[in-house]
Amino acid sequence: MRNIASRDEYVPQHGSRYKTKGTSSRGLAGARIRVRKIAAIGMLTTAVIILGITVKTYASERTGRPDASTVQLQNEKVSKSKASADLKTRLSKADFNDIPSGDTVQTFSLVDDQISALEDESLASLQDALCRAQELGDVGVVFYDLSSGRGVTYNADVEVYGASSYKALYALYICETLVESGQVSLDGPLATYAGYSMGWQTVRDLIENAVVNSDNDSFIALRAAFDHDGYEDWIANLGVDDETALNPMSDFPTYCPRTSARLWREMSEYLSMDAEISQWLSGLLASTSRSFIRDGIADEQVLVRNKAGWISEDGYYSTCDAGLIDIDGRTYVMSVMTSMPWSDRSSEVTAAIAKALFDTRAALA
Repeated sequence: MRNIASRDEYVPQHGSRYKTKGTSSRGLAGARIRVRKIAAIGMLTTAVIILGITVKTYASERTGRPDASTVQLQNEKVSKSKASADLKTRLSKADFNDIPSGDTVQTFSLVDDQISALEDESLASLQDALCRAQELGDVGVVFYDLSSGRGVTYNADVEVYGASSYKALYALYICETLVESGQVSLDGPLATYAGYSMGWQTVRDLIENAVVNSDNDSFIALRAAFDHDGYEDWIANLGVDDETALNPMSDFPTYCPRTSARLWREMSEYLSMDAEISQWLSGLLASTSRSFIRDGIADEQVLVRNKAGWISEDGYYSTCDAGLIDIDGRTYVMSVMTSMPWSDRSSEVTAAIAKALFDTRAALA
């Protein structure tokens, strides 16, 4: 069982570029203090505080909350571009152990011995982007075609503070395990958080705020509420070694591109379901307020469903992005994880890596 008290370590903000006045950057311990204060001063003041935090959080992001028409449009793009289920390669947990390690660009196949070779131009562009990242920190990538099982990687096991990139994967756990089974209702209020009523927020709202707007408080509230309902079992069942590749004791864990790629494959399986909840989550991921992958590809014909993470604060450094890319009836998994301190430059470098990886896709078919 996860030791909730372990969250009393310092956890910085990383959902926005600037500190939000009145919003602590500590982990669950700070969040509990905030909740107690809110409960003490009454519901009216709560509403004012929530409104203020929400406005400031949204202001720090590039876009606002997606409306129903935006989500519907994104889901239509999913259905048009998504590879049919019978064409997708069904990968086992063990297959991901075959992704090679090492600090050289390597191609691989998760299903057979047919290893692709990158064109010289594509390889040079990727190596150049990776070298630019290494000037600022560690970097690791995994990119592969879900239909062929072929991909390209670099430093697949480098462990990086994942920051907000993990919020989408935790939302997957809630939707796939708890909501689909009927244990949790998206539209019901979160009953308690640190012993106090959370009736002013639904699970749906908290997930949307965490995924689309990268709101830290919403994410920490979800973890406090649902970790004990099977989170660690879910990780283990997906073949993730939480002792080395993912630390379940941290709200914002340190993990590696191999683990990220494994979990986003599970995301792809879930989003391919023609179900209301999975399509709702798909729309959120297509509407994230920040996407280095989307910036790098810059093509309206490409559907990107992602969650980025970024921070440069108090010794925590990260510029990451991971997600699913749909184009021409094929789906790709991409994970770019770096310890570059977040800045305009690291954002541009991460986008360049995403573009260089995307341009290798012809060799992976």
